[in-house]
This record gives sequence, C-alpha cells and structure tokens, in this order.
Amino acid sequence: MQEWTPRIAEVSRRLRSRADAILGAVWFMPQDGLPSLAARVACLGRVPGTVAAALFAPQHPASVATAVDEAWRHHAPDALVEARLRGATAYLADALGDEPPGVDRAVAILRPVVEAGTMAGHPVYAGLRSLPWPGTPLGDLWRACDMIRERRGGSHLNAWTAAGLAPVEIQLLTERWRTTTNPGSTTADQMGYSPAEIDDALGGFRARGLVDDAGALTDEGREHREDIERATDVQEVELVEALGDDVDELFELMAPWARAVVAGAGTIG
Repeated sequence: MQEWTPRIAEVSRRLRSRADAILGAVWFMPQDGLPSLAARVACLGRVPGTVAAALFAPQHPASVATAVDEAWRHHAPDALVEARLRGATAYLADALGDEPPGVDRAVAILRPVVEAGTMAGHPVYAGLRSLPWPGTPLGDLWRACDMIRERRGGSHLNAWTAAGLAPVEIQLLTERWRTTTNPGSTTADQMGYSPAEIDDALGGFRARGLVDDAGALTDEGREHREDIERATDVQEVELVEALGDDVDELFELMAPWARAVVAGAGTIG
C-alpha cells in the first residue's frame, strides 16, 4: 500500500488547483440553457439521476437526481458532451487566445499524466478516458483538466465514504477546513440541504468533538478532515509519478492561464 508523503500531497493538490481554475471555464462560460450536471455525467451515457447523485456527492442527492432526469427528457448525452466542450473552449479562446504560448508543451506533459491513473473506483474519470481527445490545443488542455478534476474527485469520494461520512457531513467539514475556495465552490445550504439537515449533522459533530459550540472545527475535527485529504492524496500517486520532473514547468505554464480564466468571469461571453 502506498504511504502518504508531503510530496504526493503538494503535487497532487497543486495539480488539482491549477486544473480546477482552467476547468472553471465551464462554470464561467455562457450557459445558454446547458444542464450542467447532466453535461458533466454525459460521458457515461444516459445514466439515471440517482446514479449521477451517487457520483456527484456531496451535492444534494435529490437535487442532482431531479436535474439529471429532467435533462434527459430534452437532451442526448453525446450532444451535451459536445456542447460542454464547445462552450468551455470558446471561453478559453477568449481568455487566453486560440493558441497561448506553451499550450502544446503543456498538453504534451499532461496527456501521459492524466492517462496514468487507475480507472477502478473512478467512474466519471473513466468515462472521460473513454472519449476521444478533442484534437485542438485548447480542447485537449481543457479535457486534461477535466480528467484531473474528476480523478481527484473520485479519490476524494472514495476517501470520505470509507471514513463513514454522509454527503452533508463531508460538505460541512470541508467548508470549515478549507482556507481558500476553488472555482465552483459552494456551501451546503446552496446545494439544497435544509437547515434541519445541516443542524443535525453539526450536532453529530459536536457529540464527537469535531466542532465546537460555534460550529468551528476543533483540533480533532481538523485532523479528521486532514486524514481524509491525505487518503485522497495517496490515490493520486500514479499521476504524481507520471508528472515526475516536469512538475515545475507544467505549473509555470498553467499559472497565468488559471489566473486569466478566473479573471474573465463575468466579462467574457
């Protein structure tokens, strides 16, 4: 079994952070009626809403299931995959230009990295792996970032479910643990969890000594959440090893693109 190391944590978390910002084009682009949850799961085909809800936890399961099932009444999966890619790459072109300097090199580094991960236990990542590469510099860059995000997302889902947490519980722990937010970050109430669901989860945490009376993490609660993140990190070791000595070069290439994508929110499209 792979042991956790600070190096695995540093590289895998930074890779996810850089990729998330570039992937953020899909949140910042004009939506034009695109059903975002169905478009995200469309790489797996026309899966029932309950299946999507299981994959996209900790989002509220009833909200996800309803949205996805409704989307399939009006959209085909292949069309949503294409629309999502088309909208995201159009946003990236506006933010970065059609072929930003270094993009070919970044894609050359990223492709073997994102193809190095085990697909078992990572169904959405596996669905993305089954798709052909877009074949354009920005399309390939964005697809690679999508794969990085879904790979670590699957690892995180595996880690917190193994820790015995419910979706609302991991969401509340994460809100109190993180010091910064990623594009697309949201809160339990924004996800549709009721005040009663949130209060019940926090009450359970207080009984376990994970949060204090004000709802903030205790030292024990913070360590519990860190354990989950470390269990996530360990599952990303294949990507970290595939990145190897190219890590600094890749992050230097991706950093200004990530900033430009986020800066364009609300001004592009």
